[in-house]
Amino acid sequence: MYSVRGRNAATAATADHVVWTFWNPHATQRIKVISFAMFAQSAAPAAGWSGRIIRTTTIGTAGTTVTPGIQSHSTRGIAPPSGVTMGLAAFSVQPALDSTATPHLGFTFAAVQGSGLIYPFPGGIEIGPGAGIAFAQVPATASVVFEINISWMEDWL
Repeated sequence: MYSVRGRNAATAATADHVVWTFWNPHATQRIKVISFAMFAQSAAPAAGWSGRIIRTTTIGTAGTTVTPGIQSHSTRGIAPPSGVTMGLAAFSVQPALDSTATPHLGFTFAAVQGSGLIYPFPGGIEIGPGAGIAFAQVPATASVVFEINISWMEDWL
């Protein structure tokens, strides 16, 4: 099992702006996200600020990218074979949200600094080669800075 963390920057105040992405660049390797967490760090989210998990078909251009290494493995055994990356806002080029995919989950955050969520995906959410998932804000209201954690598996069969 692997896990990675990062901190985003506030997003632009546009609907569907991506807060973070998790991208699988590998040609054949599949990954399975088993949980994610995000907590408001710098300020309280705006009242009613919400977001959703949705699949992406392009990577976009993130303001910051975290590339997990061997330190991300639960036993420090091997770096992720997929070469997965975590993209954090603000994105100068938005990743393409999969228009054919139904958003997996939606969340509304409390208007309190430190509010957040921990969500385990029952059974995991598989991300195939050259694909990803993102957390996209729903309203045209900028996000605050979030601490984001993602846990996933590779070669789980």
